[in-house]
Amino acid sequence: MGRRNVTCGYLAATCPGCAGPGPWLERRRASDASAPAMGADTDAKTGADRGRGPRVAEGLARSPVWGPGVRGILVKAKEGIKANLRSGRTRGGHEGLANSAIAYQNDAPIVGCFSSGGRHAIRKLLRHVWPILRRHRRLFILGILALLATDAMHLLIPWFTRLALDSVLGARVRGWELLRFPLLIVLAAACQGVFRFFWRTRVFGFSRHIEWDLGNTLFAHLQRLPLPYFQHVKTGDLMSRLTNDLASVREMLGIGAVAALDGAILILAALPLMIGIDPWLTLWSLLSLPAITVLVLRFGNRIHRGYREVQQFLGRVSIFVQENLAGIRVVQAYAQEENQKRQFADLSTEYMRKHLVTARLSGALWPLMAVFSGIAAAVVLWLGGRRVLLGQLTIGQFVQFNSYLAMLTWPVMAIGYVVNLYQRGSSALGRLVEILEAPVAPGHLVPEDGSPKRLTGEIEFRGLSFRYTPQSPWVLQDISLKIPAGSRCAIVGEVGAGKSTLVNLIPRLFEAPAGCLFLDGRDIRTIPLSTLKHSIGLVSQDIFLFSESIRENLLFGRQDATEEDMEEAARVAALLPSIREFTDRFDTVLGERGVRLSGGQKQRTALARALIRDPSILILDDAFSSVDLQTEERILTELKTSMEGRTTLLISHRISTVKDADQIVYLKDGTIVERGTHRELLAREGPYHRLYQKQLLVSELEALAEKDNG
Repeated sequence: MGRRNVTCGYLAATCPGCAGPGPWLERRRASDASAPAMGADTDAKTGADRGRGPRVAEGLARSPVWGPGVRGILVKAKEGIKANLRSGRTRGGHEGLANSAIAYQNDAPIVGCFSSGGRHAIRKLLRHVWPILRRHRRLFILGILALLATDAMHLLIPWFTRLALDSVLGARVRGWELLRFPLLIVLAAACQGVFRFFWRTRVFGFSRHIEWDLGNTLFAHLQRLPLPYFQHVKTGDLMSRLTNDLASVREMLGIGAVAALDGAILILAALPLMIGIDPWLTLWSLLSLPAITVLVLRFGNRIHRGYREVQQFLGRVSIFVQENLAGIRVVQAYAQEENQKRQFADLSTEYMRKHLVTARLSGALWPLMAVFSGIAAAVVLWLGGRRVLLGQLTIGQFVQFNSYLAMLTWPVMAIGYVVNLYQRGSSALGRLVEILEAPVAPGHLVPEDGSPKRLTGEIEFRGLSFRYTPQSPWVLQDISLKIPAGSRCAIVGEVGAGKSTLVNLIPRLFEAPAGCLFLDGRDIRTIPLSTLKHSIGLVSQDIFLFSESIRENLLFGRQDATEEDMEEAARVAALLPSIREFTDRFDTVLGERGVRLSGGQKQRTALARALIRDPSILILDDAFSSVDLQTEERILTELKTSMEGRTTLLISHRISTVKDADQIVYLKDGTIVERGTHRELLAREGPYHRLYQKQLLVSELEALAEKDNG
């Protein structure tokens, strides 16, 4: 028989037999056999025993272990999984699936399955970018039409020049009749200017809209990614992608696309006109094209690799700067300013070196193409001049031919420019698609079903086991716990016992396996995420405050909160006296991560932010660790009224925080070793009693020390 557990990232499931049975498994077998709806031993459709060993990804997708959310991910990642199965990269079971569909266990700076080459990569690019391009195609089409008109006017000017020269030299016009050709040239130039303005505003507007739309799409996708994703990526690298890489994509789709289309239009239009004037002279003028083609092919791949290395290294520089600015207090406290300066100088030097290598390649491409284009122009000038002297070409035709040849020089020269933009832009786009390829958290795949938007707050764990990755040890084992709605449950235990992990499963920051965690009697995987999030208020160990005002930080919990709501939440959290000390009260700007507040004030602000939501489930994960005992007692007294009718989970190392809870759970090494009320646990004289005695002794020693100092 198998077992329900979590092993691989946020997929939150495992195949049977992936790890050896623990001592707690034997206690589960009888209950599993009598509760097939909760178990993971029998396929829902076939009834086949899944305990015979790991199955391939699609077999697991049909099993209840994976749940509806993960099945949605598997459908979305189907192509990549099948490709990995065919290539033999998937080892089978949960581990192979995790490696092929989700790469969050990897140590790469960004997880994703994008490859810079091949048809599969192109399909990925088109799948994500094509809908965005379609939304703004009108601007691009109008810009291209204006570009066509601009090039048409450009091609007319040499034609008018030829007519003027041949008419004057042939004495076919006199006096005022000669004015019509300059007027036509001026008119064509004026129209060219108008159309050029029009295409520039439309095409560059198109590229800016793409940058805006793609940026919004990326940011929205990042909001839907699971917490493990952000534990395996660097913020600085993400920032580099959302700024520098987006700008490279904009340049590729803006000036890069225009340069390529403009060159193609001029070549397709000017070449027939040149052939019409003199086919042999046209052939001689094109002799440099093979050499230029070889140059582009030789330099293009090297430039692409160079730009990708530059962009990746820029991500490293961004990570270093972001971490140092965020941790400037630690840097200064440890007197590491000079060391950090040297490290940044080394990174900057390496970044400059990589950039210079790529710049040399790009810089060499243009002059080399200019040399070959200049040779072609010199040959045309010599041969064309001879044909004029022999009477085989008129002066007007020769001038017209050279004008068209000059027009062709730009497309030929632009090949190198376009190649640079394309290589840099496609490399950047590939890095952005890596983000878009990352599967969203399973909770976002649960459809809205019209269920109530607020839960009553009953929580039940049924034989839950959890570990973060297939290779990591078990964090939680065989947790069975029922918390009635409106009750207070405290979780205590040693450091690393799994307390925070347990409560983080409730708001789906990590994924619990199917059939192991229930809210209001429903499997948490079937509850729409909007319902879940609106019903939970969380104050975590790691307090994060936005660098805005206190008001905006509190309103982050509930946008429609009134001034009275904020004051009440601040009063309960014992934050109101501190706010009144500030000149700007609720409008006081906190600075980066709330730097203007003390540790205790930060925790109280986070508590007020959670309370203002009026959640049916309130999770306080060591929320009073930075406040003194007197302030904690005052907060708990105020919280008693707020806790009435609200399911409250208290995690703390202090007995004083949890002693009034309806039930207290003691965790050790990921398992529940005892539970009961404060009185019941003290009477048993187990681990909870020993913790109580230890803290009591510490309190007595502190009191004696204060008395001696007094």
